Amino acid sequence: MDHLFPQFLVVGRVLPRSDWRMEAHSHPFHELIVIVSGDLSVEIHGQTIQAGPGETLWYPQGVSHREWTNPKTPAETFFIGFECPNLVLPVIHQPDSQGRIQSLARWLYADREMQAASPSTITGNAFLRAILAEYHRLTTCRENSFVTRIRAYMHRNLSISIPLDALAAYAQLSKYHFVRRYKTLTGRTPMQELQHLRIQAARDLLLTTNLPLKEIGPRTGLGDQYHLSRLFQTHFKIPPGTMRRGRTR
Repeated sequence: MDHLFPQFLVVGRVLPRSDWRMEAHSHPFHELIVIVSGDLSVEIHGQTIQAGPGETLWYPQGVSHREWTNPKTPAETFFIGFECPNLVLPVIHQPDSQGRIQSLARWLYADREMQAASPSTITGNAFLRAILAEYHRLTTCRENSFVTRIRAYMHRNLSISIPLDALAAYAQLSKYHFVRRYKTLTGRTPMQELQHLRIQAARDLLLTTNLPLKEIGPRTGLGDQYHLSRLFQTHFKIPPGTMRRGRTR
C-alpha cells in the first residue's frame, strides 16, 4: 500500500442524534470514519455493514455509500478526509480493539479545535500517516478474534463496573480458563487489561478535552478524581493536572 504521499484535508465530529442519516453519496477524496460510541450502519459495495464503538470504516474515493445510525444508540464519530493516489486498503471495516486509531483521531480533532479552524498541514499529515499505518497494521496482522471480541466489550463498557465473572460469562468460559487463555494470548490478565484500557482512555480525555477530572474518572470507570490522580501518579509518574498543562507547551 502506498502511504508515501497521503494529504490530509479535513477532520470533523458528528455528535449523537437519533435521526441522523446520509443518503447515497460519494466524495472526491477518501474518508475514514472512527466510531466513538453508538452504532452505525453503512451500505457500500452492495453490502450492509454494522459497526460500533472502537471500529473504523474506510470509504474509498468516488465510491457511493449510504449511512444511518441506530435511533436507540445513536453514533458519535470522527470523520477524516484525505487524498492519496492509488490507495488500496485491505478491508472496508476494521476493529480497533486497542483504541489507537480513536486516540489519534481525538488528538487530530483536538488540534483542530485549538487552532479554531483546521490542523496545520504538517500536523494533519503526521496524524494521518500514523492512522493509516495503524489501520494497515491491523488489517495485515489480524489480532486473535477472541481477544478482539473481549477488548471491544471492555471498550463499550468502560464507564460501568465489569467484574471478572461478567467477562468470563461473556467469553463463555469458566473464570479459571478465561484468565489463563487471555493471559496466554496477551501477556495480561483480563482485569489488568481492563485497567490499562481505562487509564489510556482517561489520558486521552485529559489531553483532548476540557472535561474536569471529576467527570473523566466516572466516564472511564476509574472512580473519583482522587483515585484517578493516584493512578496517574502510579502509571505516568505525573499528576493529571500537570499532564494537561503540558499539552499546550
